[in-house]
Amino acid sequence: MARRGSLVGMLVVLAFFGVSMRAALGAEKSTPKKVEKVTGVVVAAVKDNKGVVTAVAIRSDQGEYRVSSKGKGKELLKLVDKKVEVSGKIREGEGKKVIKIMEFKEAAN
Repeated sequence: MARRGSLVGMLVVLAFFGVSMRAALGAEKSTPKKVEKVTGVVVAAVKDNKGVVTAVAIRSDQGEYRVSSKGKGKELLKLVDKKVEVSGKIREGEGKKVIKIMEFKEAAN
């Protein structure tokens, strides 16, 4: 009987830990990111086996930002080698900055 009680106690602790972690992770994901502006040159980040650009980045004075395919990011595929001003939400993962483009325009050189 004591063994059964300790098993139940352990399950309660694990359940509490799981709920706590889920709440913490959910809170982190839902933290609003502010919209930032970046000016730089659109560069090819990934090309397919035919040499067609499938993903881009923005190279700026602040570093390089991979462009998310969400938002208006795909629209930048046609602006490789052009200077742009973009605004979007930036997140960092695996040591890289990724920007989800909300607005963009071609910038004057």
